[in-house]
Amino acid sequence: MTTGVSSQEPIDSAAVKEPSSHTARLTRTELRRRLWHMAPGLLPFVMWYFPHRDPISPTMRGIMVAVVFGLAIGIFAGYRRIRRQGESNQRLAAVAGYAASVLLTLIAFPNDAELGLTVLAILAFGDGSATLGGLLIGGPKLPWNRKKTVSGFFCFLIVGGAMASFIYWGETQMNPEAVPPFATIRTALICGGLAALLAAVVESIPSRINDNVRVGAVAAATVVITHAAIVGGS
Repeated sequence: MTTGVSSQEPIDSAAVKEPSSHTARLTRTELRRRLWHMAPGLLPFVMWYFPHRDPISPTMRGIMVAVVFGLAIGIFAGYRRIRRQGESNQRLAAVAGYAASVLLTLIAFPNDAELGLTVLAILAFGDGSATLGGLLIGGPKLPWNRKKTVSGFFCFLIVGGAMASFIYWGETQMNPEAVPPFATIRTALICGGLAALLAAVVESIPSRINDNVRVGAVAAATVVITHAAIVGGS
């Protein structure tokens, strides 16, 4: 869940046996970790096939809470299978930070479900792709954090920004029961892109706070404020 290699979350020792091979560093544990991290990001696409009232109804909110909570419990219970070597006290913060930032945004802004789903997209695809970029591409380190790579930072920004913007746009355009104002591509790019940019910056800064907590909180605050400034309150 980090860009490249983090001092808080070191990768498996097997990942550095062959430093000349980028793919050798993507261990099975890390691959499982990436899959679990990105899998919840499929939820917005599934929702496109199930028309839902706008604002989302208490029933839909309950379903979304149940799905996210169920995934969180599953990851928490099986965390040892995706835990990196030396990682001992990150499980609760990682799982809770991920789930809470998404659910709280969805519950707090039921008229604008795209806000919570944008946070989910940034956590799943932005934060999730940062490690892949750092491991598979490699390259120079960030000037302000030698534990992380430039490639990982830009993977977070590009993939996270693109997916966040697409999901923000899609929630109003693909849901037949959505009500105006419908998101334009410009609005989606600004809201999703800015949230991904600030989240990528915060994720790259050295901190003792788990990156899921930092990324989720910053992504939520940014997309809510930007949406309010451009679209207005609901």
